[in-house]
Amino acid sequence: MIWIPQNTDQDREHALVTHLKHTIAANSLGEFLGDDTRVAEVASAVAAFLEAHGGADQVVDSGYLVMLASQALSAVGEVDDARRMLVFGSGLVRPSEWEVTGGDEVWTIDLHRITVADGAPLELVFFNALGMVVESIADVWDTTSGRGVLGLRHVCATATLLLGKRRRKDAFDSLVDEIRGVCSARLGRMREQRRWETAPIVMNLDIDS
Repeated sequence: MIWIPQNTDQDREHALVTHLKHTIAANSLGEFLGDDTRVAEVASAVAAFLEAHGGADQVVDSGYLVMLASQALSAVGEVDDARRMLVFGSGLVRPSEWEVTGGDEVWTIDLHRITVADGAPLELVFFNALGMVVESIADVWDTTSGRGVLGLRHVCATATLLLGKRRRKDAFDSLVDEIRGVCSARLGRMREQRRWETAPIVMNLDIDS
C-alpha cells in the first residue's frame, strides 16, 4: 500500500504515478506495455482518475491500482493489454524457476485465483476463465518461439473444489488430466496462430516438481 500525501495536486499525482510505475515493474507488466512512455501514460491516467474521484488523499492498495490501470486500458480499446494487466498484476500469473525444466522459462498460473467457490456451473466458469488466461499470456513465449513451460499450481485442490461431493478417484484423476489437457490444447492452437516452432510444456506443479 501507499499513503498519498495531502500536499499539492502535483505532489499527489507524482506520488501516484511513481507508485504505479513501481507496481508495473514489480509484476513484470512493463514487458507488454512497452516503452517507458506508455507506462507513464497508463500511470498518469490512473492518477488523474483518482484525483477526479477524490481518492488521491487515501491509502491506495497496489491491487486496486492495477485494477484501475486495467480499466484505463480497456476504456481506450486496449482490451488484450487490459486483460494482461489484470492477470499479471493480480498475481494470478507469475514467472518462476524450476530445476526440472532444464533452464526453460516457467510462467505459473495459480488456479486458486480463478476458481469460483459458489455458483454454477463451476467447471464451465473455471475452464472458460482458464482458457482466457492462457491466451492472454501467450506473448511471453513469442521470443522463444513457443519454447518454455506453463506451470499449474494447486491443481489437486482446485479439482477437489470443483468436484464437490463427486470426489471419486476416477473423477478426480479425470478432472486433473482435463485441466492440464485444456491448457495444452489452447497452447497448441496458439502455436499455429503465432507460428511458434513448438508449444510450451504444461506441468502440474503438484506432482511434476
